[in-house]
Amino acid sequence: MKRYRIEVFDRNTLAFKCFAEATTPDIYIDVLVSSESTLTCKGAIDCKRGDFAQVRIDGKIYYQGIVSDVSLSGNTSEITLHQLIDVLNTQVFADVSLLNSQSIETWMTNLLRKTFGGSDTYERLPGLTITAGSSTSGTHAASDNGIYNLYELAVYFFKIYGVITAISFDFNSRAVQIQMRQVSSTVLHLDMTVSDVSEYEIENSQSADTPNKVVIRNQDNTAQEATYYWHPADFSGTIDTDATSNRVVPVITQCETVQLEEGQNFAAAAYARAEEILYATRYDDLIRVSIKAESKLINEWEIGQLFTLHDGDTAYNTILTGIHTINMLYIELTFGYVRKRLTQILKMRRGK
Repeated sequence: MKRYRIEVFDRNTLAFKCFAEATTPDIYIDVLVSSESTLTCKGAIDCKRGDFAQVRIDGKIYYQGIVSDVSLSGNTSEITLHQLIDVLNTQVFADVSLLNSQSIETWMTNLLRKTFGGSDTYERLPGLTITAGSSTSGTHAASDNGIYNLYELAVYFFKIYGVITAISFDFNSRAVQIQMRQVSSTVLHLDMTVSDVSEYEIENSQSADTPNKVVIRNQDNTAQEATYYWHPADFSGTIDTDATSNRVVPVITQCETVQLEEGQNFAAAAYARAEEILYATRYDDLIRVSIKAESKLINEWEIGQLFTLHDGDTAYNTILTGIHTINMLYIELTFGYVRKRLTQILKMRRGK
């Protein structure tokens, strides 16, 4: 029988506060949306909103998060945890034009250090270290008067440029680590028809309204116009003005306008908007695969891992974006960029 334990640490110092034996946890990890994990333990537990926590299974750290809610009912406490990356859910002022000369990783590192390594002792992250395992240049980001939400930026850079922001903490050294890196180019294969897969479902959202061509005009000068096309490839794709090669048919056009900020170039602003629209179509299927938790298929897969999923003679090139541990009986893997039911489920298998 597995043993579950929650350990709680002070948000500002990472000093150990308490621990409790827990029931089987329900753990959600998702790179695209804020998600909650829950577990219960006997009696009251000394933790409050904002504390850091980690869940151990048979002594091994399985999940780290932030306490978002604690409730006591009778002799049972229920603890709700958010992912550590939710600590980035704060707004900052930043100069997007610096991305013309800086990589995403450098630009974000400077923002993170200024925000969480500054003079505000209540916002500062203890022992903060930030490392970059890659350097991604030639990028853009839309701006709202120079105001950005750091969490939304992390999601944006993952979806459009494949840059992952991973956060963890080490309670022994009382330090928070943030790592930024490109997704691995290694592709894993998973056969969804094997017996250890209890069910899977595929929602194809490449519908009649998925754009593959974008026409963009300058809102203040309609004579300025640019047209960009999506050219798909196995796990990537390109966006350019080439109207003749490797086009997607039928052609679905989306029209947009951009308003230039002071000193901004129309071509750069138009291309940035085209990237937002067209790169997000790369993994525009929602695929969920439930695997028995004790299956030998299960590995220490990481968010951002590229997969080819096989369904008979059909193969789907996709990316792992969510992991849900259900009562430690099943691991539900979520692939793709879609997070709501947009279209008809194409296929489902149950009861294995």
